[in-house]
Amino acid sequence: MFARSTTSECVPNLVGTTRILDLLATGKRANPRAPLLIRGEPGVGKDSLARLLHEASGRGRQPFIKVSCAGQPADRHDAELFGHEKGTSPLASRRRLGSFEFANHGTLYLDDIGALPHALVPKLLDVLRTGEVSRIGDERTIVVDVRLIASTAHDAATRDGDLWAGLCSLDAVELLIPPLRQRMDEIPVLASFFVDQLNRRYGRHVQLCPDVIAAFQAQAWPGNVRELADAVHRMVLDGATAPVH
Repeated sequence: MFARSTTSECVPNLVGTTRILDLLATGKRANPRAPLLIRGEPGVGKDSLARLLHEASGRGRQPFIKVSCAGQPADRHDAELFGHEKGTSPLASRRRLGSFEFANHGTLYLDDIGALPHALVPKLLDVLRTGEVSRIGDERTIVVDVRLIASTAHDAATRDGDLWAGLCSLDAVELLIPPLRQRMDEIPVLASFFVDQLNRRYGRHVQLCPDVIAAFQAQAWPGNVRELADAVHRMVLDGATAPVH
């Protein structure tokens, strides 16, 4: 499934911490046509960084299309990414535009790109190289101007070799978001941001005391920033002054 958006949305999982600002600056310095690959554990904020990179680019007012690559068969991905003409399958009752067409002049974000069926890798890379896409059942090509941002939780040793080599040939830039356990110094900023946001949403007046921050910093947070946000959410709803599990 893809989600189409042309407007700025709140990105609560990432705040202006030094590491995130550094990643954002690296992405902005990259060739504006080069793919960006965001790597990090689940919950670190890869989706949020992808949106920030889009909004900070010259394409920020254009579409941002997210496609989740996990859990779909190859034929579904084929139609979703590249589109199809009417009658190309029993389910193709009408023409369908693909995500590349919807993302024209903007950004296509492939979440968990490592789950993309291997058979579609050459087709994806060809569109990125040529800037042309063909719908299934149509030999004509459509010119598209799309910046690819992708995310993965895998390191180089476990990636699809053809996909990674192809992205490297396009001067892809890799951006690594460290897990929260490696940036405990950012927890006060993150937790305060979440508390302020949730207090406004729910009309609460919960405050963070030093003991709460210390308790947060003593945890491992295997779910990363998403887990921290959930913990703060429960704390604010309960009106608590200590972490809630």
